[in-house]
Amino acid sequence: MKQKYDMYARTGAVIVAVRPAMQRTGTVHTYVLNGTLLRDVLAGGKWVTHHASISLESRAA
Repeated sequence: MKQKYDMYARTGAVIVAVRPAMQRTGTVHTYVLNGTLLRDVLAGGKWVTHHASISLESRAA
């Protein structure tokens, strides 16, 4: 019975992953994450991922 009770227990902590990165400036931010080239655009005060593609390093290989 205890296992069934634990299944419905509330989570007491939230884990957030933080990676070192350059601070975003302007309205466009381009970076590589896990081998994918990402381009974020500032729209309406929020950062939105606008485009994702294979990074230049893997294209050259």
